[in-house]
Amino acid sequence: MPRARKPPRLWLRTEKDGDKQRSTWVILDGTTHHRTGCLAHQVAEAGQALNDYLASKYEAPKGGRASEITLGAVLTVYLDEKSAASARPKETQQTIGRLNDFFGDKTVSEVKGKLCREFETHRGTRSGARRDLEVMRAAVRHYHKEYGLDVVPAFTLPDKGTPREVYLTRSQAAELLWAALGWEKQGTGDNAYWLRRRDQKRAHLARLILIGLYTGTRPGAILSLQWIRNTTGGWADLDRGVIFRRAEGERVAHNKRKPPVKIARRLIAHLKRWRRLDGWSDEKVGLRYIVNYLGSQVTKPNKAFRSAIAAAQLPTTVTPHVLRHTRGTWLAQANVPPNEAAASLGLTAEEYERTYLHNDPDFQKSAADAY
Repeated sequence: MPRARKPPRLWLRTEKDGDKQRSTWVILDGTTHHRTGCLAHQVAEAGQALNDYLASKYEAPKGGRASEITLGAVLTVYLDEKSAASARPKETQQTIGRLNDFFGDKTVSEVKGKLCREFETHRGTRSGARRDLEVMRAAVRHYHKEYGLDVVPAFTLPDKGTPREVYLTRSQAAELLWAALGWEKQGTGDNAYWLRRRDQKRAHLARLILIGLYTGTRPGAILSLQWIRNTTGGWADLDRGVIFRRAEGERVAHNKRKPPVKIARRLIAHLKRWRRLDGWSDEKVGLRYIVNYLGSQVTKPNKAFRSAIAAAQLPTTVTPHVLRHTRGTWLAQANVPPNEAAASLGLTAEEYERTYLHNDPDFQKSAADAY
């Protein structure tokens, strides 16, 4: 039986615009291209354009034999019916696009361990392949639940990665903060000194770094934090001394919990000062986002973060997520009760024990000294 044509999908096309090049999203439907009018950075808008196109031009088959239904059709149904309600719609849409490029023209019955391993090689990273295949598996299960398949395949997922071991020492954290505030480390060893750079543009990272180190909140959630209760991100209640990581009415994935976290005394002093600098008072409404650059929300801090890492002469393995891992490690080193530490990070006690508890100075002490 001939393979079915791939369903419509997004493609980033680069065109000449005078002397410059411009990348825009187009919808590929067989051999025809449909413009979306969205530039490269407008991923969410392009995804919505694809949804609208599918709704008006394409109807995926609903139910049937696994040997006849393509995975592209399954992904189309999942994109249309579930992606908008997921915890991270934009990321889900991007994942579906990657999956469709690889699996779109294959049938459900072709899902075997060999195909999953080929996708892992294609994806390039074990952890990334596992996350994507979990979405593919969820799409197939949703399709079967709603419309029925005669056979539901088993997905072979890559093994989970080992817990991250990179974390900052107290002195490294201080150096990273200095670099964010405009200082640059010169020389090495005993001859090292700090030089002030007035033209740097990474001072906004200081807020991200301090919130990450004091609360262990994920970088994405920190960047969404606002000064008042809202429906798009978390917020800081300085009167109660609590950061609410979840937006009003937000649905959170079971593995990305966002519980409230108590604000440390040292951090709340910074937050009060930042709030005043952002123009908030009893009579006046100021800037919206806690971490902002010239008043605008920061969505991609990686470039500025890499610049700060270089200025502080820290390893390139230090990423924004290392702030969360550093917090977990410091909690274990401080001998904080595991249940309380896990709750503050939004982890289960088992996850915290597996990832961080070996850093506790009393880790397995009774067992080690038993005789």
